[in-house]
Amino acid sequence: MSLVASLARRCTIRAAASNSLTKTSSSATAVQRRFMGGGQPISRSMEAELWQGHPKEPEGWETTIYMTYAASAVILTFALGFAPDTSIKTWASSEAQARLTLQAEGKLDKPVFGVHYDTPENKFDFESVNPDNPFNEEDDDDDDDDDDDEEEEEEEEEEDDE
Repeated sequence: MSLVASLARRCTIRAAASNSLTKTSSSATAVQRRFMGGGQPISRSMEAELWQGHPKEPEGWETTIYMTYAASAVILTFALGFAPDTSIKTWASSEAQARLTLQAEGKLDKPVFGVHYDTPENKFDFESVNPDNPFNEEDDDDDDDDDDDEEEEEEEEEEDDE
């Protein structure tokens, strides 16, 4: 046999053998494909029960810690909820309102750049006669009604006596 014929025959045999091997390996599930290092073995710690050997009932300190966490969360929620608004828009709005109020009252002719008008000195009248009324609001005396009633009763008694 010639060399070329023997080589052709070997190639055909190898090709037929490789086709039959791939067909059987794709249809057979028992054949394991191997990659260079194999796979990662399953760790024994992944199969272990968590906290094995430790008590599962709550310990004495856990209740205190959970109550402390809850109280801290409530306090933090209220503290952040009632925190003052310190944004620049809020400050500018109150400053503009204070300037407009002072101009409307006639205490300010023209606002000066760089002067803050929303201060306690401009909000409150510290020179007021009555320290319990720093805004100098009109006193709505409910006591006047009582005095009027007493005066009417006295007048009626005087009329009855006559």
